[in-house]
Amino acid sequence: MHKHLKDMGNIELFEEEVAGPALVGTVEYEQDGRHEFYGAVIPTTHRLFIRISINENEIESSGVLYQDITGVSEEKLLMLGTVIHFWIGERIGVSLKSVSDGDIDRTLEFLYKYRTRELHLETEPHSNAG
Repeated sequence: MHKHLKDMGNIELFEEEVAGPALVGTVEYEQDGRHEFYGAVIPTTHRLFIRISINENEIESSGVLYQDITGVSEEKLLMLGTVIHFWIGERIGVSLKSVSDGDIDRTLEFLYKYRTRELHLETEPHSNAG
């Protein structure tokens, strides 16, 4: 099932948008009264996709633009391992825990790199001219 969650083939990406490394696990995300899904979080060069398994035959996707994500935090819990929280506004909009597939560090590195570019937070090289 996790291969279907990571498959972005049916999602229309922006021109020149590229998908990064995905993480699969338990996604905490409110939808239709449910709060926990088996799903994937997939960063791209412009946004973050949340793909959740509704049932055996149905996967739903939603994309969040990087400018709408106000923060990303990690929490290390003894029984669950690393939990990643994606903040939207003043609250946690999506959390990912119990990662079963993917490399957390690699995914976060990709996310931080492209989110920084998208938000124009890159630092400019300083000139030594005086």
